[in-house]
Amino acid sequence: MLKKSIISILIILWGSIAVAQNTTLWIVRHAEKDTALANRANPDLSEMGKQRALDLAAYLKTEKITFIYSTDTKRTKQTAAHFAAPMEIYNPKNLTALKTEVQEKANGKTILLVGHSNTVLETIEALGAQRPVKLLNDDDYDYIFKLVIGTEGKTTVEAFQFGKPHRGGTPTMR
Repeated sequence: MLKKSIISILIILWGSIAVAQNTTLWIVRHAEKDTALANRANPDLSEMGKQRALDLAAYLKTEKITFIYSTDTKRTKQTAAHFAAPMEIYNPKNLTALKTEVQEKANGKTILLVGHSNTVLETIEALGAQRPVKLLNDDDYDYIFKLVIGTEGKTTVEAFQFGKPHRGGTPTMR
């Protein structure tokens, strides 16, 4: 009887430990888009953007990306194309729904989220962290943000750079 009670307690404790894990989101803006046809509503990646997508995959190669959130554009989906994880489309205009989904589905997992220059920082704020940079310009393609949602609800964010720096210098690697 005592042995069964101890086993039951251990199972409950193991379940609690499994539930209480950090969630990690790697958040990036899509790679460089093809601007040859400036009026095109949904451009593909440029050749430079295709290389940056490869650089992103290389940068995150040791991460166990469980799944990907992407907006519903070619350039965001193409930026994430080198990952084997399933992709879900999110609406950057409804970040409350994204936050709820992350809380429900991503607990303890590592996720890649690909957005846009005008949504990435807002997404970071909606997920509970402060902006790590003031703004992203239209030519800011080399930033990557690591957002960690802790087990007690505390959220931290760090900014890094990957691939070819767009303004010179060398990328900051983790």
